[in-house]
Amino acid sequence: MYNKRLLRIVYIVLIGVMIAGLVGTAPTAAQERKLRFGAIIKTEINEFWQAMAAGYRDAAARYGVEVEVGSVATEADTTQQLALLESYLDQGFDALLVSPITPTNLNSALAIASERGIPIINVDELIPPDAAKEAGINIAMRIASNNYQAGQLAGQYVLDHLQPGDKVAIIEGIAGNVSGQDRRDGFYDTVSGTLTVVASQPADWDRSKALDVATNILQANPDLKAFYCANDTMALGAVQAVRAAGLEGKVIILGTDAIPEALDAVREGSMAGTVAQYPYETAFIAVESAIKLVEGRPIPTRIDAPIRLLTAADLQ
Repeated sequence: MYNKRLLRIVYIVLIGVMIAGLVGTAPTAAQERKLRFGAIIKTEINEFWQAMAAGYRDAAARYGVEVEVGSVATEADTTQQLALLESYLDQGFDALLVSPITPTNLNSALAIASERGIPIINVDELIPPDAAKEAGINIAMRIASNNYQAGQLAGQYVLDHLQPGDKVAIIEGIAGNVSGQDRRDGFYDTVSGTLTVVASQPADWDRSKALDVATNILQANPDLKAFYCANDTMALGAVQAVRAAGLEGKVIILGTDAIPEALDAVREGSMAGTVAQYPYETAFIAVESAIKLVEGRPIPTRIDAPIRLLTAADLQ
């Protein structure tokens, strides 16, 4: 009797240990399947977006997820970017990380994503809350630099280096683009009470267009003292215009993004400075947040990415 009872107890214990072992070691379905995210950026022609793409890919490698990074040829290809996002909708991504070219060009596809319950993280180029609500888009998180503050930083530098009444000009991004508008407004609001803003014109984030815009502004205002450009690609176009006009060293040129070529221009003195954004780090934050989101962990609805005005003194 004793032996039978002991064997029965041992048997029950062994079965319990086996079950516990299976529960403790068997991976869940979520563990078996690698998370997959679809990231839409603007164009990898621009070094800013190259850095963001690298951040996405490195974050994917670090965290053991997949990130498919898609881009288009230029920052004017709004229709192509929409088509790219539409192609992402049926690829089974666990979340979408999107940087639209304009505040609305991706909205129709993002509305479908929301209908299907695909989480959305809006990165860098923000869709205004009212536009998202009107389109039926659910945005879990927005991650971007404070673009108004970027313009303020550039404006304060100009104020510190010019005299009241001096003429300055702004080269904007694409008309209607939120980030470009915010940078323009931050600069304008900072300087307009003291300096004379003689022009504020879009150049579509494009270097050659900025060269033309800056050339025309200089021809109309040969005594211009400063350009603020909403990105570095356009600032480099302004550098060419100033050089061609024989005004190098006489016109302050400030850009935004801190791309490598612009940093070289700051070091050599053809640009006075650039407001640094950190697209590589921003991409990491987006991937980390997407993982938490899919896992059901809490994330903030908005994160302001860091920015800083860099001058030659900062780059020694």
